[in-house]
Amino acid sequence: AFFSYFFLKDKKFFYLGLSAFLGMMTLAVKTEIWKYALMILLSVPVFSFVREKIQQRPFYVAGISSMMLFISGMIFFFRADLYVYDLFMLGFESVVVFVFIYTLSYSVPVFIQKNNRKALSNEELVCTAILAAVVVSGFSDMALFGYSIKRICGILLTVIFAYYGGTGIGTSIGLTIGLISSMSGLEMPIIVAGYGFSGLLAGVFRELGKVGSGIGMFLGFVIMNFYMNASSGMMVQLQEMIAASLIFLLMPKSVSLYMEKFIRSSSGFNQAEQTYSERVKGILYQTIKKYGDAFSELADTYRNIAEKDKVIDQNEIAQIVDQVATKICSTCGMCRSCWRTNFYNTYQGIVDVLLRLESYEKINLENVPEVFRKRCIKINSLINAIEDSYHIYHIHYEWYQKLFENRQLISEQFKGISETLTGLAAEVDRKICFDTQAEEDIYVAMDKAGISIEKVTVLEKENGQLEIEIGKKPCYSRLQCEEKIIPIVSQALGRPLVRKNRHCKMERDSQICSFVLVEAQTYQVAMGTARISKDQRGISGDSFSIVDLPDGKVMMTLSDGMGTGEKAAQASSATVAVLEQLMEAGFRKEVAIKTVNSILVTKSSEEIFSTMDLSIIDLYTGKVEFVKIGSAPSFIKRKNGTVETIQSTSLPIGILDKVDIESFGKRLENGDFLIMVSDGVLDAEPRKANRKEWIVAALEESNDRNPQLIADRLLDMAIEKYENQIKDDMTILVAKIWETRSGKK
Repeated sequence: AFFSYFFLKDKKFFYLGLSAFLGMMTLAVKTEIWKYALMILLSVPVFSFVREKIQQRPFYVAGISSMMLFISGMIFFFRADLYVYDLFMLGFESVVVFVFIYTLSYSVPVFIQKNNRKALSNEELVCTAILAAVVVSGFSDMALFGYSIKRICGILLTVIFAYYGGTGIGTSIGLTIGLISSMSGLEMPIIVAGYGFSGLLAGVFRELGKVGSGIGMFLGFVIMNFYMNASSGMMVQLQEMIAASLIFLLMPKSVSLYMEKFIRSSSGFNQAEQTYSERVKGILYQTIKKYGDAFSELADTYRNIAEKDKVIDQNEIAQIVDQVATKICSTCGMCRSCWRTNFYNTYQGIVDVLLRLESYEKINLENVPEVFRKRCIKINSLINAIEDSYHIYHIHYEWYQKLFENRQLISEQFKGISETLTGLAAEVDRKICFDTQAEEDIYVAMDKAGISIEKVTVLEKENGQLEIEIGKKPCYSRLQCEEKIIPIVSQALGRPLVRKNRHCKMERDSQICSFVLVEAQTYQVAMGTARISKDQRGISGDSFSIVDLPDGKVMMTLSDGMGTGEKAAQASSATVAVLEQLMEAGFRKEVAIKTVNSILVTKSSEEIFSTMDLSIIDLYTGKVEFVKIGSAPSFIKRKNGTVETIQSTSLPIGILDKVDIESFGKRLENGDFLIMVSDGVLDAEPRKANRKEWIVAALEESNDRNPQLIADRLLDMAIEKYENQIKDDMTILVAKIWETRSGKK
């Protein structure tokens, strides 16, 4: 097996065949030596022919090698007497070769790779231990002062792996070494349990240091020796255990550090690290939850403020009557007669005037009750004073209503913040799961490739998708992450990965460059845009945005500010900018849209409003969600050429205090197109009844598969319909949905 593995890697290792043959002559039965010699000779032409095809595939290497040994054995036995036992042993020997080549494929590269390895996978660790055990078994019956070198080395390896790797690794390595010792010598099978139990106790006592692990190993063998003493002799001599313990305790620090960096890198997180992680997560959850509850309380407080439903209430009526009486009646000669002798009728007369003023907003003498009009000698001055006071209260009422609306808006925004924080807290508490096995696989893969990385964090989301953050020393724009790291990580995890963000970031107070990898989406989007403005200065009232949202979504936004020029551009750009920021921050689309609407409503006394056309595409599922507020229809051109129309009837945002949100859902497939246009494109058709039909017909007739060509073609057709006299700003967005290789079944 050793010869086959190396000779398949490079034919210069042919000399190992001679070494292996000479080694077998020291142990094998002389009549069977020629079987191995024949296998080595047959391997030279066969392996030379298949080397380039299978040297990177351990399964084929192991299969061909075991088959060559079996064929060589059969040729040898045909020259002599063949027994069933010989056939059975030959098959068993071929299986051993097959298994051991697999073991060598994991363990040998650890020693012969040129780059300095710093991390081993569990498979490499166990196979390295198996190789070490096989090497130790080569000492056979060699002894030093009457004590077995093989057993001393086996005990030493077990305690080393148990001390640095813990109980799991210590037990597995002990069982491996014990099993190979039993198979390669005359030890009883109980030696397997002895090594395994001693590895377990050595790992248990490792918290006490090297001495503790040595004591644990010692106790393990003593207990097993005591258990077996009734039926047989000592499985391991006391002096052999003492010798192995002394070598372990006196091992040079450099050797200890070399062993430690391999074994501990493969043992995963210890319990203390897990406990610390759980505590941090709990504290973070409670902190975020408190912030969310605080914003929820603020939202309820603002929402519960009562709305004023009348311009003036009873208390304000009394105040107005008092103000009018002080201003007009106090200097009148009839004051005593009106307010002392006839108080009720005078008070009720002013109240009647106020009530009629609230209904008609203007009072003439004919609207004043006749009795009150004939009795008051300053009726005109009184009416003017009542109107002045009422108008002041009316202005107060209007401002109170605006304040109430703003408070309701603030309540909605606080509620949105509360929901966002509550969702974040729930994600921290329930969804965050670190895949330590994947982190270990990445460490090992990077180490094999000779790439040094500082940290790896693999986050497994609730939907099973992975998010990998890798920190390393900066490569100074040499694109090492894209050209080297992404292919290696994708191969290690068995999933196609892409960068989440286009640019790396430098961590604060450190020289570590970090970037995030996510699973490649099922779909990708190719964009095409075309636009032209009516304004000769090139200022367009249309604004658009294409941004990547969290969780693999793409948002396309198109806003048409009413009118043209700077004012329309200001309205549409404000709509797009605020919506983009809120959606990227994680706000629900309903809250984001209401916020944009309130900004436009309260921005100034002028009428500033715009349409909103929103398309959110999920690149994992292909689902698209449309939100259309006063916007022009959108279109979906299917791969088979049919065209669907998506339209709404709601008013633009900024007109009404409460916005009417219309939402639609569709499913896009590979090769479909999504087309969004502004009103100016539709208005190019002079026949109002056919505003959208010409676009549908143009899309159905088009054979273009490039989204940019489709956008340009539609814009050219619209300009032709305007007869080159453009009457409105025009913008066209075209998105083509295509399936990535990773998404194909």
